[in-house]
Amino acid sequence: MKVLDVVKIIINSTYVQTLNCIRYDLHCLDPPSVTSGMLDRYGIETYAKKLSFWKTVDIIISKYNNIALFKGRFGVFELSLNHDIEEVYKVENSDIYVDSLDCNYLNCVATPRSHTLRIYLEGMYGERVILRINIVTLLKLAIVENPYFRECLDEFVVNPLSLETITRLANCALGILSKHKSIYELLFSKHAKNATDVLKHSPFLKKYLIRELAKEDDQENQGTSNLTGI
Repeated sequence: MKVLDVVKIIINSTYVQTLNCIRYDLHCLDPPSVTSGMLDRYGIETYAKKLSFWKTVDIIISKYNNIALFKGRFGVFELSLNHDIEEVYKVENSDIYVDSLDCNYLNCVATPRSHTLRIYLEGMYGERVILRINIVTLLKLAIVENPYFRECLDEFVVNPLSLETITRLANCALGILSKHKSIYELLFSKHAKNATDVLKHSPFLKKYLIRELAKEDDQENQGTSNLTGI
C-alpha cells in the first residue's frame, strides 16, 4: 500500500478510537490506534491487503519512529510507534477495541493474535523518558477538557496534510496549553503568539511548513508571471 494512504488510515482510526472512548466513557489508558480487525471498515478485508498494510506500517516506523514532534524548553517530545502481534480485546457486538482494563466492567471478546499499532507521545530529557502517554488517551483528555478541540480534529482528520488544517490544529493546541501555565512554561522559553510560533518548535512540521509556504510562493510567482505575459 502507499505510505500516504496508510498514514491517513492511521490518523482516522486513531480519531475513531478517541471518539469511542468519549462516547462510551471508557478508561482507554492504553488502547491500540489500529488493529487488523479495524481495517475492515476501510475496505482492507483480505489477508493479502492487511499484510500489505502492516508491511507499509513497518516502513513508516523504520523511517519516522521517534521523530521529534516538538522541542520544548526542557526536552523533546517524540512520537513513538509500536507495531506488535498480541492479544486484543473488543467490546462484544461492536467494533470497539479497548485495553484490558476496560474489560473489567465490559463484556469483551478476545482475539489471541492480532497486529496492533499503538502510538505514544514520549517526553525525553537527555536519554531519559520522563513522560509516556498513549495518543488516544491524550486526545481523549484534550477533548473532554476542551470540547472545541474536537472541531479542530474533525477538520484535521478530513485533510491531515493541509497547511491550513495543521495550522488550525496548532492554534487549538496553543489555546489548550495556555490554560496550563506550568506546562506552558516548560514548553516555551518565550510567549508563543500563534500557530507559526508553535510549529517553529517542531523540527518535522517546520520542514513541512517551509516546504508548503515555498509552494505557495512558487504558485503566486507563477501567477504573476502569467499575468505579465498576457
